[in-house]
Amino acid sequence: MVTELLPRTMPTPAGLLDRAVALRADADLLDGYARRLLATAAALTGPAAPEWSRPALERQAAACRASARQLRTAAAALLAHRRATGTGRGGSPARDGRDVAWTEPGAGRGARG
Repeated sequence: MVTELLPRTMPTPAGLLDRAVALRADADLLDGYARRLLATAAALTGPAAPEWSRPALERQAAACRASARQLRTAAAALLAHRRATGTGRGGSPARDGRDVAWTEPGAGRGARG
């Protein structure tokens, strides 16, 4: 195995914002998967359903939710870092015009599933 060392570069403020947005989108996907897993677990009733299937699906849903929380925490940390460091030239982090308001996880999602 060959490992190539690439020069390290600092991400741009826009790059940090893009990554935070991507992390939040991934967290939303994981929350959706958790809801689907729980719905499937709830539907598994009766003698035809394997005894182990419902607890296994519930554990997988819990793992999805935990991962979603971690992704949102990472996104919040990136946004905080972006706000703290600005553009690197003493300017405003909102100078690129792409600053988005942070919302609480799950806010505004309505009935999306």
